[in-house]
Amino acid sequence: MDLPATGAGQVRVRMRAASLCHSDLSAMSGVLPQPAPFVPGHEGAGEITEVGADVKGLAVGDHVVICWMPPDGTCPSCLRGEGNLCLAGFANMGTPNYRFDGTDIFGFSGTGTFAEETVVAAGCAVKLPDDVPFEVGALIGCGVTTGVGAAIHTAKVKPGSSVVVIGCGGVGIAAIQGARVAGAAQIVAVDPVAGRRDWALRFGATEAVAPEGLAAVQQRLTPGGEGFDYAFEVVGRSATVRAAYDATRRGGAVVVVGAGAMDDMAQFNMFELFFNEKRLLPSLYGGADVLRGYRTIIDLWRAGRLDLEGMITHHVRLEGINDAIEQMRTGEALRTVITL
Repeated sequence: MDLPATGAGQVRVRMRAASLCHSDLSAMSGVLPQPAPFVPGHEGAGEITEVGADVKGLAVGDHVVICWMPPDGTCPSCLRGEGNLCLAGFANMGTPNYRFDGTDIFGFSGTGTFAEETVVAAGCAVKLPDDVPFEVGALIGCGVTTGVGAAIHTAKVKPGSSVVVIGCGGVGIAAIQGARVAGAAQIVAVDPVAGRRDWALRFGATEAVAPEGLAAVQQRLTPGGEGFDYAFEVVGRSATVRAAYDATRRGGAVVVVGAGAMDDMAQFNMFELFFNEKRLLPSLYGGADVLRGYRTIIDLWRAGRLDLEGMITHHVRLEGINDAIEQMRTGEALRTVITL
């Protein structure tokens, strides 16, 4: 597989670490739209080896995080401080990142981090401070920023509040850590995989139950069983969005973090939407300007308030990527880092 020449506005990055996110599997299965054929991977960190014309602020040797949806800084969303809603980055999805036997190969979300090198738009390469390891940088590129940001930026979890997190993969664990940092008093983790429930307790959940145990813990922990102040759906399915809604108290917040299929329809009746006054809060890429989100995560990590290294449960070499995919499918891994 060959790389194209580094063009104007692009940089070439030697990948040093990448991590596997469930969104990669969703793109591979067709749940998320992505031009094909493509190289998966969108969480990664590496070192710039070449800088194209018209690129400012980046130089050969810079350590960078790969940003799969970079803000352009000029659109209405960016000017409102909502860089996570900037659509400019989607244009990168239509630009091939590789060639193989004369065929254009795309990188997932314009990046494609499961490769030794990649050529990306300069905006996709965000400087990583030298004291941040590449493995930590890879996690910051998507999952950690998404989960922690959902708690502190989108939901704005209040100290002393009650939280339930449905889905305790890497993003769910990050949401649990975000709720803990924000001062939630009760954090209930819900996942069908026992190992993930154990991890949730390690990272800040106060209780962890299988899905069939949610109703009982809601009845026991919340006044009159009314529901939690915040419910985070981190699966990406209509059934779990409904479960999150039902687990939220009247006037509470349902935070939708999981990326699901366009034909999977969540259903609510108009009376309950009006009468219960539960806030439906979708959270895309951490619910805030992406660069601000990265800085916040790094500051919290430096202060010892986020455990990012502990989220890495498995390591594989690039040639072992199929093992990493199987580990995620079975729930064996929390975050698998691919070293390159």
